[in-house]
Amino acid sequence: MQLSELQKKLLYATSLFADLSDEGFQRIAEHSRIIELGAGQKLFEQGQTITDFFYLEKGQVKLTRLSSEGDEKVIEIINTGGSFAEAAVFGKFAGYPVNCFAIQKSIIFKINADAYVNELRTSIDSCFAIMMRISQRTHHLLSEVDRLTLHNAMHRLAVYLLTGVKKEAGEVEVDLIAPKHVIASRLSIKPETLSRTFRRLVEEGCISMEEKHITIKDVKSFRKLVALG
Repeated sequence: MQLSELQKKLLYATSLFADLSDEGFQRIAEHSRIIELGAGQKLFEQGQTITDFFYLEKGQVKLTRLSSEGDEKVIEIINTGGSFAEAAVFGKFAGYPVNCFAIQKSIIFKINADAYVNELRTSIDSCFAIMMRISQRTHHLLSEVDRLTLHNAMHRLAVYLLTGVKKEAGEVEVDLIAPKHVIASRLSIKPETLSRTFRRLVEEGCISMEEKHITIKDVKSFRKLVALG
């Protein structure tokens, strides 16, 4: 299915395309398609030939790899408004380095890699924009490696819950937008360890929890868990 005019405007406003000429963007849009996935459906698999990268208009997907024992490891969770697989387009990969599955019903823009690269050749500003985006993601993933290898489960969970929290003190509400087993894989801990860690935080009065809704009692004190972890 081709993109509607409204969807084209949405995509054009992102940093991936903002510096391209209108004509250049329209040429890319002609090669872009909409994919709708249900929860659990696969978008692409590790090793599959790279032909496209993607923008998530609505929903949530996970990027995963399989261990040598066949266990799934969640590398990244992509939420509405996020793009993914751009780096794979520019890297010398034989295929996509990860698998991609929908966590919930998702609407995805599929963007042809060749059409995009051809247009980038005409725009230095767009080249720098995509380089900055890839650099930021690489920095983020390196920080994740540090957190997952140097810190305990309590620290990892505290960092996860504080992601996006701007408030420096007082009470704050946080909703878990991914299933707990996905969060556990993302944090490189076992689901039962995640449950025990949540339980400990509740028992110690750091948080209250009702299903996927969490109240951090005092953000300032909670941030100390990150500093001490």
